[in-house]
Amino acid sequence: MSDSKDGRVDRESMWQHFFQDNPYDGFDPTSFPDDVQGWGSDDPIFERLIEYLRPKIIVEVGTWKGRSAIQMAQICRARGLQTNILCIDTWLGTIESYTWRERDRAIHSSLKLRHGWPHLYYQFLANVMRRGFQDMITPLPQTSEIGARLLAHFQIVPDLVYIDASHDYSDVVKDLVSYFNIMQPGGVLFGDDYIHWESVTRAVQDFANHARHPFWGRPGKYAIMKGGDVRSIPNLV
Repeated sequence: MSDSKDGRVDRESMWQHFFQDNPYDGFDPTSFPDDVQGWGSDDPIFERLIEYLRPKIIVEVGTWKGRSAIQMAQICRARGLQTNILCIDTWLGTIESYTWRERDRAIHSSLKLRHGWPHLYYQFLANVMRRGFQDMITPLPQTSEIGARLLAHFQIVPDLVYIDASHDYSDVVKDLVSYFNIMQPGGVLFGDDYIHWESVTRAVQDFANHARHPFWGRPGKYAIMKGGDVRSIPNLV
């Protein structure tokens, strides 16, 4: 396993921190349809933050079918960036995947339950492989809490963190604290559902205000810089 001179993980070694074998090896993407349904992945904030930070490591917390990760990979590749994107998700769904079963059948059916066990993870693998980003995107099927602890253990320090996991207030606060703490100084943590979800909005505001971090937000997205003012990023506001 090889690491770069500045202590960060080289692209080819990212998966080796977590697995004995490359998770894409031997998987047949044709066994799943082309389905990259997601939310908020086309927002210009992705391009603006990547353009500004030119990140070596991006961590996505909450991935679903991989649409946002694929979008970020496309942006990075178009700019010639050698970026690792680590996607942390259980791929078991959120509470809404079950409590909204009658209200939104598409969300529940997206879990691709077989004998009661979700197979959404394999849909993610298929989506990534079809677009040729398996060299950039590494999946880590784990809870966000343990995922953060693994990053700290392996000294994997992200420049950019995107959070779109649980919408519960306490879960969002825990994710904000955990991933902000392990992020590179000058890095940016951003996320989805600001204003759209009251619990997410309140968690972001409470976290930023309590720690006195300047933050930026508008309907759909928010962003916080570690050790700086994210509002200074050109064209973000």
